Amino acid sequence: MKKVMYTLTLFILALIVLVGCGMPGMSGGSQESTSGSSGEGNSTEQEGQASGEVYDNGLPKDVEVTLKYGFFEGGNGRKWMGDVIASFEQEYPNVTIDMLSSPDMSQVLSTRISAGDDEEMFDLFNRAPSGGVVGLAEAGKLEPLDDVWEKKIPDADGTVKELMMNGIYESSDRIEGVSYTMPTLASVGGLFFNKNLFEEQGWNQNPQTWDEFTALLEQIQADGITPITFPGMYPYYHDWAFGDVETYEIADKNGNVDEYLEDYQNYTGEVFTNPANIERWEKVYELGQKGYFHEGLPALSHTQSQMQVLQGDVAMVSTGHHVENEMKNSAPEGFKWGYMSVPFIDSPDQKNWMRQGTTNGYYIWAAKPDLNKQWAKEFILWMLTLDAQEKAAEFGGAMPIRNDFIDDEERYEKLLSSSKSVLKYIDENNVQLRKAYRAVSITHPSYDQAYKLRDEAISNIFLGKKDPLPVLEQMEELIQEAITAQK
Repeated sequence: MKKVMYTLTLFILALIVLVGCGMPGMSGGSQESTSGSSGEGNSTEQEGQASGEVYDNGLPKDVEVTLKYGFFEGGNGRKWMGDVIASFEQEYPNVTIDMLSSPDMSQVLSTRISAGDDEEMFDLFNRAPSGGVVGLAEAGKLEPLDDVWEKKIPDADGTVKELMMNGIYESSDRIEGVSYTMPTLASVGGLFFNKNLFEEQGWNQNPQTWDEFTALLEQIQADGITPITFPGMYPYYHDWAFGDVETYEIADKNGNVDEYLEDYQNYTGEVFTNPANIERWEKVYELGQKGYFHEGLPALSHTQSQMQVLQGDVAMVSTGHHVENEMKNSAPEGFKWGYMSVPFIDSPDQKNWMRQGTTNGYYIWAAKPDLNKQWAKEFILWMLTLDAQEKAAEFGGAMPIRNDFIDDEERYEKLLSSSKSVLKYIDENNVQLRKAYRAVSITHPSYDQAYKLRDEAISNIFLGKKDPLPVLEQMEELIQEAITAQK
């Protein structure tokens, strides 16, 4: 009997030691117990074993997770996002999306990042902070998202990469070859116009070369209407139709686009005085000298410039496809938006590069628990489902990013006229969608001075009052000074 009691006592002591050391499967089911705030947590498989049932994506069903979500409220509004969040929470009832929306999300992000409190920082957000993301990525503050491109979208057999529109994958910002952002909607820029007016006047709605484009502007002017406008108060709006992507097009036309893209993204070689950039600005200057831009553009806001098209005072405006949703309360009944990209090319056989500015491009904060980051990726995938894409298109005027969206005629009919015009243009032309981005961050004061010079000169260049070459040369001196100091 003593021998039996002795053996039993040893067994109990051993069991106590095992529990005290953390025997596998004995941990609690709380979020904190599975993942630390540093972002180093257990694997999905371990979490699933510890928590019981798992979803098809391998994540636990009975571990409550709340994701802090920073949402940029721009021209597409936010109502549709509330609907998407509701459907996600219904599908995954243990996950709560705590959304803070703001039209000034860049500043909100900068403030939270400066505070240095990882717990209060958003788990995911769809806007870069005011200082950009290159420095954050280099400092390990952003979660790499290369794996998301290879994941399957919940309502499809294909991967994210396979189901994206042409040029989206290539346009995704990469820093040292790593993807830190995942786009969920497209945002195409160019010249948007009153389609009804173009049809009444018999104007060319699809000029395919520079000569055809300038002939169109000449005809519009001859008919007593100013051809183009944009908000000079915000000179970066020129970029929607006449921006840096057009230098890609010129470089492609000249046969050196691969080399040019490498130089552009990494600030190598000539930045502002390279041949493609000079040609772009000289052509804009020539248009300005002929009076093709509205003379009052330096004082125009973006809504004022878009209103000029609605009122028939100007034929076209440089902006993004969100224009229809943004101006829906001002547009007259029956108004339809048309679209064209400015062709800096000599032949329709050459590629017309279109400005692709991905919207709802998501970032995930690296110093969050692993489970939070995994659910954040699942939420991004949810926004790529056709139902979510449809909500964004129908109620936010957004451009779907999936290449199979237009295969469903019923869904396609719910698109706004601006989105339909863009998709029609893509279908009828030899286009290449691309986003212009830099993979290097420069913080030297001369960098800011260079772009300040550009912004101050933009309106006068477009009005034909300021030769761009001397400005570009001054900018080049400043940017090279900044690049040298950065090294």
